[in-house]
Formats: sequence, C-alpha cells, structure tokens
Amino acid sequence: MHAFPFPAYREGQRETLDAVRAAFADGARFVVLEAPTGSGKSAIGVALAREARDAYLLTAQKLLQDQYLRDFHDLALMKGRANYDCLVQPTHAAAAPCLAGRTFPECEACPYFRAKDVAMAADRTVMNYAYHLAETNHAGGFGPRELLVLDEAHGVETALMRFVEVRLSDEDLTRHGVHGRLPQGDDRFELIEGVLDLVPALHARGRTLQNELETTPPHGARAADLYRTKRWLDQLQARLATLAGSVDEGDTEWVAETGRDPAGRTVALRPVEVAGLAEPLLFRFGERVLLMSATILDAETYLRALGIDEADAAVVRAESTFPAERRPIRLRPVARLTRHYLTNDLPKLVGEVERLMRRHDDEKGVVHAHTYRIARAIRDGLPLDLRGRLRTHASATDRDATLTEHLSDPGPTVLLTPSMTEGIDLAGDAARWQAICKVPYPYLGDPQVAARQAIDPDWYAWRTCLTVVQAYGRSVRGPDDRAVTYLLDAAFPALLRRQRARLPDWFLDAVQEEEPADPS
Repeated sequence: MHAFPFPAYREGQRETLDAVRAAFADGARFVVLEAPTGSGKSAIGVALAREARDAYLLTAQKLLQDQYLRDFHDLALMKGRANYDCLVQPTHAAAAPCLAGRTFPECEACPYFRAKDVAMAADRTVMNYAYHLAETNHAGGFGPRELLVLDEAHGVETALMRFVEVRLSDEDLTRHGVHGRLPQGDDRFELIEGVLDLVPALHARGRTLQNELETTPPHGARAADLYRTKRWLDQLQARLATLAGSVDEGDTEWVAETGRDPAGRTVALRPVEVAGLAEPLLFRFGERVLLMSATILDAETYLRALGIDEADAAVVRAESTFPAERRPIRLRPVARLTRHYLTNDLPKLVGEVERLMRRHDDEKGVVHAHTYRIARAIRDGLPLDLRGRLRTHASATDRDATLTEHLSDPGPTVLLTPSMTEGIDLAGDAARWQAICKVPYPYLGDPQVAARQAIDPDWYAWRTCLTVVQAYGRSVRGPDDRAVTYLLDAAFPALLRRQRARLPDWFLDAVQEEEPADPS
C-alpha cells in the first residue's frame, strides 16, 4: 500500500517526511516536527502511521478527529462515552448501566463498545488526548503501539495537566452523597493530605452506591443519576490515585488553590510541571513518538517541559511556503494593557478596534481579546452601528455556538473572543483580518503558573510566544489565502525584539514596521 495518502506532495512536504523518517532511522525515539499551518503535517503523520506496524494518532479536539476521518478513510475513530447513545437508557454511554457492570440484551449492539472493538482491532486509531489518557491509564483495552503520533503537540503539557488535576468542592461531595468535607486552612501539604484522607469516604460511598444500583430499576432518571455518580466517583478516585503516587514518589511538586462558592469550600490541586508524568501516562504507549505542531519555537524548553532527554530526540523544522505579503503582521501599539494602565488605556484599544472594523467594513474578522474583561470593554464601548457585527461569548460553554454563528453568517461578522487562539480554522473569507489585542502572558496570579515560572523562566516566555504564533495562524490557512494581522498592545514591539531568537523566521518575515494609528 502506498503510504502517502495523497496523489501529490505539497511544496517541501516530501523532504519533510523523508527527514522525519531519517531521524527515526538514526535511532531517535522522539521526533519533533515543527511545520507551519498548511504544510501538510496530518498527511505526514498518517503516512508514518501506515508504515508502522500499528499506531495511535492523537489530537486535541473532536473536530480535528472528524477532520482526520474525512481526509483519511482507513483510520478508525474513537471518542469518549458521551458521544455514543445508550440503547438501554435515553442517555449516552457516559451515564449507562454498564458503568456499574449491569448489562442487558440491548448492550449487544452498544454503539460505544462496537466502536471501541473496531478501534482496538484497527492498525491506526484516531483519538483525542482526554479519551486516550483515560482509557489507556484507567479503563484498559488499548495497549502500547509501535508509533504514537501527537498532533497539536504544543498542547501535550496542557492535556496532561488537565488529566491529572483534582478539582473538588464541598458541593460536589454533598451532591454525590459522600460523607466528608474538604480540609480547612491554606497550607499546601495539609490540603493535599486532607483531600487524600477523603479516599475511605469515597470507597464507602462506592459500596453504598453499588447496593442502590442493585435495587433500583435500571431504566429511568433515578438510575441515570446513580450511574453518573458512579462515573464521577471512579474518575475522582483515579485522579487521587495519581496524586497519591506522585506525592509518594516525590518527583513532582503540586500547588493548591482554595476558594469558596455558595455551598462551601473549593480546592484545586495541580502539578507545577508534568515532566515526570508524561512518560508513564502517555509516552509509554508508543515505541516511537512523533510530536507535530506549528509552534514548538524553543525545542530545548519544550523537551524539558515534557521530561524528554535531548539525546533521545531529533527536531525537524519546515519553513512556511505561504508568501509573507499575503499574511502581513502590522504593529499598531495603541494601548498599554498591563494592570497599572489597563483601565486608562482600554478606551484607546476600543477606538482602534472601531477603526479596524470600519476599515474592513465588508470583511469578516476576529479580535483576540485575551481576557473576558477586555472582550466586554470592546463589546460595550463600540458604537451601536458596529455592535451588530460582533459575535462573542460570555463563557467557554458558548464558545462553539459563537464560532458556528460567525462561520454560518454571510455578512461581515467579527468574532470577538478571549479563548480561540488555537484549534479553529478561519480560512478564506472567514477572517480576512484579525487583531491580537494584548500580549498573552500566562496569568501569574495562578499559583501553578507562578510556580512554573519560578522553576523555569524560559517556559513563561515560550508559552507567551506560542500563543501569539498560534493566534496568528488562525486566518491564513493555505498559500493562496490572505489576511492581515494587527498587534495592538504597546508591549508587542519589545516582545518581538526580546524574543527574536525564539520566534520562527517565517513569522518575523511577515512583521511590518509600526503603522501609525488613523488620525480620527
């Protein structure tokens, strides 16, 4: 079977694929492929997966999984339980009787387990990070394979962080019938020990829950609630087991963040870094690992963040084939958006967004606000005749619906968002212009971010640059596409000067001299 999935190669694609093959042949277990948007990384990953005995291909989002399946028909697709209907209950497989070991004749045709059987038997299976981590580490069935392809690999650290973090509240415990309360105080060690001390109460609740399930009719709302509680208990106990193991090993530092909601106390426990967790939780499922992204930027920092020894890794870089003149970056430093100046300069930012919307009055665009506060200020500060063009969201739950509304509207809508710097495709007329309002520094008020920066200052700058380059890549998706990007924060010129060695040449080639604001 011809491994490459398309009749012809894009410019530079064959050479990149050959370079990755050579790196593996030379003995590298990990190959990092940094290639810009539109360079055909997915096809390279599929070609190598076809050449391997068997392979996993992991990506960040279900939308990207669907894209793989549309483009490459020989792949098996596997998603989380909530994406498959339950044939016993009027719900999905994430609240199904099988969670408690109960089966019925209808289960023979279960869509979830049929898909899982196909995915386990397939030579090449596409999953998202969240599902793969949960299934391989907790549920079982999927074992190691020859090749592990990690797409959008700049997000591996975040995926691991989300998988192991523990978020718990007194309300959670009460709602799920657990007799216990979260520990008081703010001492990190006491909080971790106090949360782990809840394990006996969780086990006790599991036993009483099993008795309830055995005496409750399997169909109906009450049974569905019990199955959801069973799933919550199982997932929490698995995360606490990871936490306990990490604490016992002593190789990963954890941070604790406390708060309150109307029902009582909340606690969040997260590792400062995942370098010691990446191999046991993810990399061990591939004899060889291909990590692909448009934004590796700093290979040394990237490998260190994932606990990869540089001696075991090779880096392959591809240049952009998109003409720089079709994707210009225009510096327009109109506002200082640090904490001390934000309130005073927000009106200047709003005024610049207004000017850009009028300049591009017949074109769709996207405004990357970075925070909900900035997004609200722009929404509320624009003149009424422009607000109707905005498509925005007040929380993460509205994000996908807002994006769909923007893409489906034939008019010159403007997507105003604090959280779509990656994972979305705004090709062609979906975004002929975009504005990045603020230098997207990670929030140092987050104790995990502050602790991470203290351990590795390079990580903080790397994550900032990564977010900028990812946001830039949302609009121009092919060599014939075109869009202009505006950088509006007064801190952008200094960032570009300081981080010149970290930013890719194809990004810097598109940066134009500072453009004065329109006189108005």
